[in-house]
Amino acid sequence: MKLFRNKIMARGARGIIGLQRVFKIMDDDCSRTLSPYEFGKACKDFKMGIPEENFPMLFDSFDTNRDGTLNIDEFLMSIRGEINPARTAMVEQAFRKIDTDNSGFFGIEDIRDIYKANRHPDVL
Repeated sequence: MKLFRNKIMARGARGIIGLQRVFKIMDDDCSRTLSPYEFGKACKDFKMGIPEENFPMLFDSFDTNRDGTLNIDEFLMSIRGEINPARTAMVEQAFRKIDTDNSGFFGIEDIRDIYKANRHPDVL
């Protein structure tokens, strides 16, 4: 997993965008998920340099919900890894701003409280 993650991260943002494109192309049955076979094809086509015998182990490490398929969200979350403390703090700060009633959840009412469409430049 670490080798795979490092190879993707070395390609920068274009690596992740490229993977999304490859995964969409490799999703032969348009199920929005990849089977182990489709995943192996994607790894080969993306030229990851990972030995083919490691594909099943790699697939299993990405398949976090253990349903035997891999969706792009599972894959990207595995590649990105845990978010750092500074980013976590920023997300929590943004959440607190949106959660106007401090319920720990936010819904349409919270969004209505902070976003005024009549002030949007396109509306004006």
